[in-house]
Amino acid sequence: MNTHARRPDDIRRARRAFLLVGLVAPIAIAAAAVVLILIWLPGLPDQVVMHWGANGPDGFGSPAMFVWIQVIVGLSIPLLMTLPVLATMRESWGITCRFLGAMSLGVSVLIAVASAGSVAIQRGDADGSGIGAVLGIGFAGMLVFGVIGWFLQPRVTTAQTSGRAAHLDLAPGERAAWFGTAAMGRTGVVFLVLAVLILIAITVWVLLMDQGAGWILAIVTALVILLIATTLVFRIRVSADGLRVHSIAGWPRWSIPASEITEARAVQVNPMAEFGGWGVRFAVDGRMGVVLRTGEGLQVTRHSGRTFVVTTDDAATAASVLNTAVKGVKP
Repeated sequence: MNTHARRPDDIRRARRAFLLVGLVAPIAIAAAAVVLILIWLPGLPDQVVMHWGANGPDGFGSPAMFVWIQVIVGLSIPLLMTLPVLATMRESWGITCRFLGAMSLGVSVLIAVASAGSVAIQRGDADGSGIGAVLGIGFAGMLVFGVIGWFLQPRVTTAQTSGRAAHLDLAPGERAAWFGTAAMGRTGVVFLVLAVLILIAITVWVLLMDQGAGWILAIVTALVILLIATTLVFRIRVSADGLRVHSIAGWPRWSIPASEITEARAVQVNPMAEFGGWGVRFAVDGRMGVVLRTGEGLQVTRHSGRTFVVTTDDAATAASVLNTAVKGVKP
């Protein structure tokens, strides 16, 4: 069980361990992989296999590409996974932060093994046929180091605050409704823009190096931008029918009937600590949410035990209206 952080020292200890596991160690691993690749480069042919398909090698390029891939991918992924946490989590901490630190370490090992291993199996007269073993070692290393990274970090969480499950006292025949908006906070917008700019830069670079793979990545980048655009602002409606949440683009949308709800509460939400970021997210503890900023949120628990969270102002009033609707449908 995670221990609740009651002192700033607990959070500082967690941040320090997260920094070492999630950023310092991955940078050292990436640097070691780059050194190995540079040492092995003279033993490679002028053109090496850069990509393996179902039928064997299907993409070729300069050996120097492996250096750039390791530098760019090996550094950008841990930076994207750790910098938002370090920048926003100064007074709170959560299990998701610990998970991201462990994942950053594990993924860095996978990238390093894949890059350096791809070079190793093509040295001298080798034909690069051992890529399957390289990937197997890489994924095994990701799992092992991910678990190690998890246990190297302290079990620290800040306690979640929530209001009581209140309801409204309505006169016979009266009905209540509540309308609100969930909009992405400034911090979330900044990090999403940075992530998109990095993705665009990588896409342009890959296009210049390999047009075939570049166009595939360009399509993926366009889809990512489209998905982000649909999750910046949501409309919320609470009424006797239950809870409805939908993007201003029309999709995605959720509808939870009052008959399926156990209770609603106003809670304090920290997207990074609890959900690992901003947007439509799933928490490690099983909750699902539209978490666009730090602060108030409406948390709805269903009869099945599933929990839905949406960040919004005046969440206490929304919870009271929804609890009143739930009370009205109970036998």
